Amino acid sequence: MTRIKGQLTTSDYLPIEEFNRLCDCLRKDKLYTWELYCRVAFCTALRISDLLTLRWIDVLDTDELIKIEHKTKKTRSIPLAPSVSAKFQELYVLMGKPEKNMPLIYNYRRKRIYSLEHINDKLKDFKREYRLSIKHFSTHSFRKTFGRFVYEQCGKSAESLLFLNEILVHESVRTTKRYIGLNKDEINRIYQYIKF
Repeated sequence: MTRIKGQLTTSDYLPIEEFNRLCDCLRKDKLYTWELYCRVAFCTALRISDLLTLRWIDVLDTDELIKIEHKTKKTRSIPLAPSVSAKFQELYVLMGKPEKNMPLIYNYRRKRIYSLEHINDKLKDFKREYRLSIKHFSTHSFRKTFGRFVYEQCGKSAESLLFLNEILVHESVRTTKRYIGLNKDEINRIYQYIKF
């Protein structure tokens, strides 16, 4: 659940084609900070509380991101594939090579880190502007997008659910299934069999 302007909503995952289209649109519009945010949020599956503490030094010139999660207090080791590292390096250059100790997601004009509310507002703007096919779009959508992508790339296997359960630090595989929208999809599929 995500709190957006006083109301509680459930965030949805973004289909991977839509995620890629969003990143392409942000690049085309030279909104590099927002492209970076989307890519880091997806590739690391970190919660916003952890993502906003990342600095350039954490993701440049390394093949592994080490992070102590705020919520769980557990240390996560997140491998960064060469293509992911290359994309981060590319964005670093496009953003004018900021000081490596600077936060990744930062408002350089106002010299401060973006707030959760501001980021959620921007995501809603992008949803409208780029006509994204997602109902509830928030910062948490990228963790769900990561989960759904991994599940589908691994052949929708039970094993992938076990790995996702561990990566996302959920209490049970049932929670992970609900989290990435499988329960809803399975239930909807059952109703498709009803014919007159």
